[in-house]
Amino acid sequence: MERDGDPEEQASCSKSPSLSESLDSQESDKDASTDQSEDEMDSTSANTARHMNVKLKGDAYCECYKKGLDKSCKCGEDDTYFEWRWDDGTKSAASFVKDDMREVMFHIDYSCGTAAVRGTLPLKNEQYYWEIKMTTPVYGTDMMVGVCTEHIDLNKCRHMFCSMIGQDSESWGLSYTGMRQHRSIKEQYSSKFGQGSIIGIHLDMWHGTLSFYKNRRPLGVAYTGLHGKILYPIVSSTAARSGMKVIRSCSFQTSLQFMCCQVLRKVIPNHLDVLKVINLPPGFKNFLENNVSWLLQPCPPHIPPRDKGLKRKPKKRTNDGSVQADDMAGPSNCKQMLLK
Repeated sequence: MERDGDPEEQASCSKSPSLSESLDSQESDKDASTDQSEDEMDSTSANTARHMNVKLKGDAYCECYKKGLDKSCKCGEDDTYFEWRWDDGTKSAASFVKDDMREVMFHIDYSCGTAAVRGTLPLKNEQYYWEIKMTTPVYGTDMMVGVCTEHIDLNKCRHMFCSMIGQDSESWGLSYTGMRQHRSIKEQYSSKFGQGSIIGIHLDMWHGTLSFYKNRRPLGVAYTGLHGKILYPIVSSTAARSGMKVIRSCSFQTSLQFMCCQVLRKVIPNHLDVLKVINLPPGFKNFLENNVSWLLQPCPPHIPPRDKGLKRKPKKRTNDGSVQADDMAGPSNCKQMLLK
C-alpha cells in the first residue's frame, strides 16, 4: 500500500499489532522514541505498555474478552436511545465513524500519530452522563476519554504520538493508564483500564465538576471549575486499529429531584439498588430508571487481584475434625515468642 504524506513522516508510522511480530517490534520502538519526553508513569506495567505497545489487560466489565467472545459482546449495552453520537464532520483524518455513529475506529491500516473525534451535542448547563466501551485491545502511547471546548484542533497531533486530551487549556482527559491530564499536567487518578472496560463520564455543569466511573464504579471528582463553559465529549487514540463505542449518552436537568437522588445514593449502601430499596410509584420509578439509573444503580463490588507472590498455607485439621491453630509467625505468635 502506498502511503500519502512526507517520506520522513511515513517512516514514523506504526503497524497494527495484528501484523507480523518483526514489524510489530520495529514499529513499537518507533512509537516509543517519539514519546520519550513524556512524564514517567507511576505504574511499571503502564509505562511498559506506552513505550513497547504492550496491550494492557485492565479490568473488563464482563468475562467475554477472556473467553474470546469480544466480537459478539453486548454486555452493558442496554440503552436504545442516545442523546448524542460521534460527529462525523468534527474528527481527525484517521478516525472512522461507523454507520450507527456510536462506534469509532482509529487508524484503520496503520498509525502515524494521534486521532480524535468529538461528540455532536454541546454540553452547557445540565447533568450529563455517558459511557464509552473499549471494544478493541488498549495499548500504545495513549488512548483517552474526556471533554473539550470547540476551540481544540483535532488534527494538531495527527503526526505526533501523544496524550492529546488535556495537553492544552481547552481539554480535560483521562488516559487508559489511569492518569488524568489538563494543561499538560498529569496526575495519577485511577488504575488502568483495557479492552472490555466501560468508562463512565459525569459532567455536572451546576457544580462545574467532571467525574469518571470505571465499570460503573465511581472514581470520584477529577476536575472542577468547569462552570460557564460549553464542552463536548471527546476520545483520542494513537493505537492502530483501536476502537471505542458510546453505549450510553443521556442528560438530566439540575433540580431538587436530582439532588435528592444524589443524597439517596450516598446514604444507601453502595451494593444496593436505590430503586429496589425504596418504595416508589411505578410511573415515577420508571422515570428515574430511564433517566438516572446510572446514579442509582448498585456499584459492583471490586475484588482486588490476589498477590501472586503470596500463597495461603492450608489449614491443618486434627483427628476430631477441628482446625488446628496456624503455627505461622503472626503478630500474636511473635509476641509469645518474645515473652519466652
